[in-house]
Amino acid sequence: MIYMMNNTRHIFALLILLIVSSSPIAQNVSAAPEPFADFYQKNCVPEAQASGLTKEESRKLCNCTVNTLKSKHTFNDFQNLLARYRNRDPKAKEILTSYGTACFDEVLGDLLFED
Repeated sequence: MIYMMNNTRHIFALLILLIVSSSPIAQNVSAAPEPFADFYQKNCVPEAQASGLTKEESRKLCNCTVNTLKSKHTFNDFQNLLARYRNRDPKAKEILTSYGTACFDEVLGDLLFED
């Protein structure tokens, strides 16, 4: 079970990187009035569900991820971070992965121990 949790957590962190790096919002900033909300609705939740999470699990994980991104970065900073990630900056990859991993631990931990 612990191996499965660690593997699933790793998959979710990679999923967040994939979603963020392939998001049209990240590529066309000025077209989205609220890019974080658009990212959440069009990319994060559907992709998390496609990876096997329930709709509720996906919503909780994506709420956490987007809220973390918003609390840590202005949109311009977020755009810069994505550009650095696309240019294979290991620090940018580490930062983005840490958000997905932290949220996965927070949300999955809550889900595993619910009554």
